[in-house]
Amino acid sequence: MSAYVELQEFITYRRVDEAHRRAILAQERGQQNFADTGFRAAMSRDDRMLKVLELAANVLDHEQEAQYGQTMRSRTATPGEQVGTTEAQMWREAYRLCDKGSPIRNFEWIYGAAAWLCGYNA
Repeated sequence: MSAYVELQEFITYRRVDEAHRRAILAQERGQQNFADTGFRAAMSRDDRMLKVLELAANVLDHEQEAQYGQTMRSRTATPGEQVGTTEAQMWREAYRLCDKGSPIRNFEWIYGAAAWLCGYNA
């Protein structure tokens, strides 16, 4: 079994939600090292980090589709209903910037959460 398949089975909505909660808790406690670890991995374009960011963004997109899909595609949907969740958009953008090689500090806590999913902040 390849590492990709193992990661794909490991990155679930529940795990992404747990990583997000840990990032919020670390931020509230002022534990900047949580975010810094993720940002360093993002800056180095770590392969595992990229894969986790991509998979987590896909998981959030899938969850968004399950919860809001029909509403988002409805002809009567307002522009706000068509956009999607902020969380899914932020993870997708964090992945895009990391893949491009230009991560930004604005997403450091998302990178920290992804690093935790990678096992860096265990």
